[in-house]
Amino acid sequence: MNKIKMTFKIMIILFISLLLYSALVEPNRLIVRKYDLDSSGKFLSDKSESNKRDDSKLNNKSNKNIKIIHITDTQIGYFYSIKKLSKVVEKVNSLDGDIVVFTGDLIDRSNKNPNVEEITKILSGIHSNKGKFAAFGNHDYVGKLPKYYRQIMKDSGFRLLVNDSEKLDLSFEKSINIIGADEILSGNFDIEELKSKVSKEDFNLLLMHEPDLIDRFNQDSIELTLSGHSHGGQVGIPIKGALIGPPYGRKYTKGFYDINGNNLYVSSGLGSTRIPFRLFNPPEIIEFNINLN
Repeated sequence: MNKIKMTFKIMIILFISLLLYSALVEPNRLIVRKYDLDSSGKFLSDKSESNKRDDSKLNNKSNKNIKIIHITDTQIGYFYSIKKLSKVVEKVNSLDGDIVVFTGDLIDRSNKNPNVEEITKILSGIHSNKGKFAAFGNHDYVGKLPKYYRQIMKDSGFRLLVNDSEKLDLSFEKSINIIGADEILSGNFDIEELKSKVSKEDFNLLLMHEPDLIDRFNQDSIELTLSGHSHGGQVGIPIKGALIGPPYGRKYTKGFYDINGNNLYVSSGLGSTRIPFRLFNPPEIIEFNINLN
């Protein structure tokens, strides 16, 4: 009987410890994942925890490498502060990206009166060598948030792509063709319009909030799609993965996928929504170093 009581007490202690960690520790972590990709968007290597890579070579323009920084799902509101956003900007700038992209859900739907001026000021501080681009997330469409989101993105120097594209000529063999999808839950996701923006000659970079929509694209048409939305489930279970997922974020929940030749990366994002917990899904910034030879 005493053993049963002791086991029960240990389980309660472990549960409370895990709860505190997932509420107070993991959401405040910020990690940077670094990946090398080839000109077709295929994964080459993970440099997240290695300092062996020679960044001086990667930044050599004659080497035809481009560095893309991906952030998503800040969900500024109850569980994600403007102070945290400032730290993200500092980290992004330390990576010295050529292109910085944001794939939606800037402000959480619960935040009815966001500090637009302060958020704009902070995001304006993001530096990039070639440009900053953004796409809509479903939370960006709630109430007055579409107006705020458009204003913030414009005033902070981001080009907001809504079923639209912009080509960056980098004087490499391939240009970067950046395509931004509107989101599907509250926006106007237009697959035919998006397909018309795909270029066979260039490196197609698709910004699309909901990752499961990748199944609607043609085979081998998108070199790299960057998404968020799922938060990796926010709470991850070892082996199983995401505990829960939102609509259009349940099939592809975290990390790299190859879908009929289309390369997808789903970020766990930065913030939290509905519940203040993150477990096995620390907030992340992603750096992609792409060789365009």
